[in-house]
Amino acid sequence: MQGSLHSSASRHSRFEASLLHFGFRISDCGLRSASNLNCLRQLLEVVFRRSAIRNPKTEIRNLRTAPRPHHGFTLVELLVAIAIIGVLVSLLLPAVQQAREAARRAQCVSNIKQLALALQRYETESKHLPAAGTYAPPKQAVYVDWYVRADLKSGTNYSWVVSLLPYLEEQSLYDQFDLKKKVTLNPLNPQATQPPLLLCPSDSARGRTFEYFDLGKKVPFGKGNYAAFSNPFHVDSWFFSGAVWLYERKLNKIVDGTSTTLLFAEIRTREHPNDQRGAWALPWCGSTLLSFDFHPESDSNLGNQKNPPSGYKPNKKSLGQTQYPNGAYPDMLYACFDRSLAQLDKMPCDDRVSGYISAAPRSMHMGGVNAVFMDGHVTFLPNTVDEYAMLWMVSSNDGEIVNERY
Repeated sequence: MQGSLHSSASRHSRFEASLLHFGFRISDCGLRSASNLNCLRQLLEVVFRRSAIRNPKTEIRNLRTAPRPHHGFTLVELLVAIAIIGVLVSLLLPAVQQAREAARRAQCVSNIKQLALALQRYETESKHLPAAGTYAPPKQAVYVDWYVRADLKSGTNYSWVVSLLPYLEEQSLYDQFDLKKKVTLNPLNPQATQPPLLLCPSDSARGRTFEYFDLGKKVPFGKGNYAAFSNPFHVDSWFFSGAVWLYERKLNKIVDGTSTTLLFAEIRTREHPNDQRGAWALPWCGSTLLSFDFHPESDSNLGNQKNPPSGYKPNKKSLGQTQYPNGAYPDMLYACFDRSLAQLDKMPCDDRVSGYISAAPRSMHMGGVNAVFMDGHVTFLPNTVDEYAMLWMVSSNDGEIVNERY
């Protein structure tokens, strides 16, 4: 037994001595990524140097004239070298993945900021904020359920994104839309494209489309990764408002100020062609519009157009049931397919649109989503954001000012 241990120690010492002979010292390897990369490079050089194949004719001649000297690694030494390489690679991979995600996240931040700047240019030129969508006039689109709400499928049905295309260096794409026709009736199908600025690389939305059946034909809609906050309550609610309301309005309606009112946030998409989330040309919930679903204190006046609610007083019973970032509550869609798979993808959905219409911001970033305020500054909304704080940031005229320490 002692002889075996002595032999093993001797082999290990000989292995270390062999590595040292070629300038590699195991003790120099640390836990830092740069140190690991150095060690891996040096070790590979040693392995290839020791295992280099020489001229076969010379080897045969040498074997005939003299005993073959020990030039290569023993099997044990080679296995140890492979093990060390494996450990170093395993330590390096997380660092490489983090670097790639940091680059993707930076691109997503740049995109959402460009969207906010485009909205500012739109407002400067047109003297009003874009509507959430080109819905039918209020007399046709607005109806009373248990609250006063608008039909998000009415009108020609173009989203706010289409309005901003000329300000996103997409004038040629914008010119392909015939805004007098319904969004599903454009012969060139511009709504099927995916402008790069609308894609967050972390979500892998490129190539995904939503297939909408209208008038007996299938119409493709390209998917993107950004949506606007339209309401602290429900997306289709006539009362209350976020940054982008159902219809056009002046900037001075943003009473809380542009630096404290959330404008856009990231959303995720699914491979499923019948999932509407991310369809950037449509002014629907989860496609280009979000709401927080924090109910007001009194629901009794929400269906009363003659005596509308005054101000916004939140109902604490909504706590834990709001649409916070990457939340567990389902996005309300017109159709929800493969609910179990959607749940596994952390993209829950439901189709009970008669009850409520709201959707949460979602992303593949660790711990939260990127969002931008109306003045153009970008923030990161954590999944654990205080619900009251997010409510006041989504609502545009509640009189509450929230700093970014949430």
